[in-house]
Amino acid sequence: MDILNRAEIAPGVFLSRITDARFKQNRVSFCFLTRLGEETASVNAVVPKILTNSCRDYPDLRALNARLSALYAARLTASVANMGDDQCVMVEISVIDDRYALEGEAVLNEGINILLGCVFDPLTDENGFFKESVTEIEKQACIDQIEAELNEKRVYALNRAAEILCAGEPGAVRASGTVGGVRAVTPQTAFSAYKRLLETARTEIFCGGGNAFSGVGETLAAAFKGVRRGEIGECGSKYSPLKPEPVVRTEKMDVNQSKMVVGFKTASTDLDALTVMTKIYGGSAASKLFENVREKMSLCYYCMAKLQPLKGTVTAECGVETENMEKARAEIINQLDLIKNGDFTDGELAHARLSLQNDLKTVNDKLSGISLWYFVRIYQRDAVTPEQMAERYLAVTRERIIEAANSLSLDAVYILTEKDGGNE
Repeated sequence: MDILNRAEIAPGVFLSRITDARFKQNRVSFCFLTRLGEETASVNAVVPKILTNSCRDYPDLRALNARLSALYAARLTASVANMGDDQCVMVEISVIDDRYALEGEAVLNEGINILLGCVFDPLTDENGFFKESVTEIEKQACIDQIEAELNEKRVYALNRAAEILCAGEPGAVRASGTVGGVRAVTPQTAFSAYKRLLETARTEIFCGGGNAFSGVGETLAAAFKGVRRGEIGECGSKYSPLKPEPVVRTEKMDVNQSKMVVGFKTASTDLDALTVMTKIYGGSAASKLFENVREKMSLCYYCMAKLQPLKGTVTAECGVETENMEKARAEIINQLDLIKNGDFTDGELAHARLSLQNDLKTVNDKLSGISLWYFVRIYQRDAVTPEQMAERYLAVTRERIIEAANSLSLDAVYILTEKDGGNE
């Protein structure tokens, strides 16, 4: 694998290229990073969907899809995601490598031209804004996605817990926005948001695949020459401060299974130790939460923990019967206390390390995994390879794990449970 140095090709625009001959495809991603805000998240979520619906050269979805199909079923996708306190707005294209196309076909260049057309030359109406019909279609697509998240109660509970843990911070805002916020989007506000992203968002471009991507940097740099890049918006995340007292919030819905999320916060910057500690705590089928709270004590249907390194939080989530709620919460906290006291075996530590190594070995299996890995590493200002990270995890000592566990304090508990009287 050849990982080329990240280079700034325009003010606040960075290009990273990753070449691995194993892959038969190439993937080019535009990632616009902007501060999360309740007033901007919803409209920003609509923008990438509009951009991938059509462009000047392909003025409707049918024409665009026909061209993509002709390029050996190339895929053009749009998405948004939370990155700590920031919103990542992404537009990307995937195409087969030229080695597997008919002789003389430059599929990668064609794919990049389509992507550039969508990003820099979107379809507009006679007033210079996005077309109303396209805007309404993509607004509905965003609403459908939000409602799908609301219907998935496990995801809903985690999102609500994040809002409570990070209340008053940008990180509490969902990148996908709200149904009400999306409905309020107009062609004018969407186009203004698009221009704001193009001109002020820190932009990370990733080229990954079997191609060497020679000349791509010059092509992308030339595309940005027509953009008036202004003051680049602030970007980066801060740890969420611990509340004076833990907060407990209960929400009642028609649910078949109650959900509980127990949230802890840390001020420790030893993320390697926190990662290993979280794996021991609830990151695998051999973790303390799984082995004890789920298996031995049968207090819940699932029980696991996850570290959010950008915000300094660890959440333990479970699906539980209402009558077992208090016992499960007490035992989830108790299992962390055991690690704080050093009550974990060498076998548990060895399994955590092995599990982390296996996780890291899968990073290079997919282009999406490689791009995501380096995007997050660059965002965290710690651009190491998965192999280097594996070595760091192996170097984490028992003492560092205990110290990481003791840095965690209970901050909030979110409970989603059935309405009084049970389900209808």
